[in-house]
Amino acid sequence: MTSGDALSPDDDLLGRLLDDAAGGAEGTALPGVPGAAGTGAPDPHAGHAHADPHAGHAHADPLRPTADLSVRPALPEDAPFLGSIQARTFKASLTAAVGDLAPEVVAAIDPVALSRFWAAAITAPPSPRHRVLTAVAGAQVVGFAAFAPAEVPVEVASTDRGGAAPGGETAGHGEPPAAAAVAEILALEVPAAHARRGHGSRLLAACADLLRDQGATRVQTWTVQDDESRTRFLGQAGFAPAGLRRVLDVGGSEVTEICWYADL
Repeated sequence: MTSGDALSPDDDLLGRLLDDAAGGAEGTALPGVPGAAGTGAPDPHAGHAHADPHAGHAHADPLRPTADLSVRPALPEDAPFLGSIQARTFKASLTAAVGDLAPEVVAAIDPVALSRFWAAAITAPPSPRHRVLTAVAGAQVVGFAAFAPAEVPVEVASTDRGGAAPGGETAGHGEPPAAAAVAEILALEVPAAHARRGHGSRLLAACADLLRDQGATRVQTWTVQDDESRTRFLGQAGFAPAGLRRVLDVGGSEVTEICWYADL
């Protein structure tokens, strides 16, 4: 585990993406899932029903489709859609933090480059514990999520708040899990055009089910502090702040990210 003092902007997925783009690097794998970027969405999760986070798939089979709304493993042909979705949600999240983005930041968030990253993540993951999931409405890709073993498991600050694990179960605050049992959600993205339809909740519930199957006992994720819709969604889904933040330089502006966690 690590404390906030051990983290730096070099650990941030966005920072590496911007550095690679500024230096003209192509095909450079980011931490965790190759090509996975950070968090951020304009309002991807508003309107979901917290009481029914598994709507759209069965708890016993987290990838089982129901009607036309489902979550499934990502396919190579999904990569262009994932790159496009993430470019939109990434820009929206950063805009919420710093206002209008500098041209070099906008240029760095390239959907084509992100598509290549996600294609690598889907076709050549580092391990079976690295997963990319796609939310679909019929044949249309409407969102995606990615998780992996946490490269930098954070130490959770002492808190009086009890949380509910994703899926609705009450989460305790007992002994901290071993580092190998901590997973990280690297992306959970639904564009504004498909918001308020439960896609984010289905993606999160599928991630939680699969992580439990892998033996993970805690999941963490980083989100931009000023992304109010993401913050609200995480709180309603049973996550709590881990008591850790990091400040990143994005195009000359400071962006603060908060670490959130839930026990599974």
